[in-house]
Amino acid sequence: MNQSKKKRGWAFWGSGGVWLVFVIIIIVGAFLYAGWLGYKEAPMIVEVQESSPQLEDPYTLSSAQEEQLFTYGYPEAFTILFYEEETTSGGATPVRLETWEYYTQGIGLTFINGELTAEDVIEIDNVGSLDPLPYYPEQFSAFMSLEEVIAAAGIDSYVEIPLDKDFLEGGVSYFANSLTFGLKNDELLYIEALALTTD
Repeated sequence: MNQSKKKRGWAFWGSGGVWLVFVIIIIVGAFLYAGWLGYKEAPMIVEVQESSPQLEDPYTLSSAQEEQLFTYGYPEAFTILFYEEETTSGGATPVRLETWEYYTQGIGLTFINGELTAEDVIEIDNVGSLDPLPYYPEQFSAFMSLEEVIAAAGIDSYVEIPLDKDFLEGGVSYFANSLTFGLKNDELLYIEALALTTD
């Protein structure tokens, strides 16, 4: 009698043990999958092995922009946004929105498709001296690929941060030396060159 009870007990533990192992495997698998997703979305430092040389600037400055260059020189910082705007006929037209900042001169310029649309006063105390940027607005054009941006800017290394798909599916932010830019599905949507302070 005691022997049969013992056998049933071992049979019960055997079946229960299988379920316990199965549950553990599921939990561990879930953690590994979550870790893999986290790794995919984590910042990555990328060293550029080699890039194609950029033979010519992909964008031609407008006459209004050339005039401002003659007056103020190249900007100490700039931001460029690329997007499409709906027309009255229901179509879409590309827009290049640029802001050029001259902190030491206290002025900011805004261009839409090369046309000067605004001049703003920049008020910053103790700007100090700024180094010239190694980048220029005409180096970048709409929907450039990552490879083209790297070649245009001469980037040696960068940090890559995928954006949450709920925020912008297919979007990735990149950070290089005094340069940030964003692509969606490998097409450039914005780029910002940050002012360089003298050490």
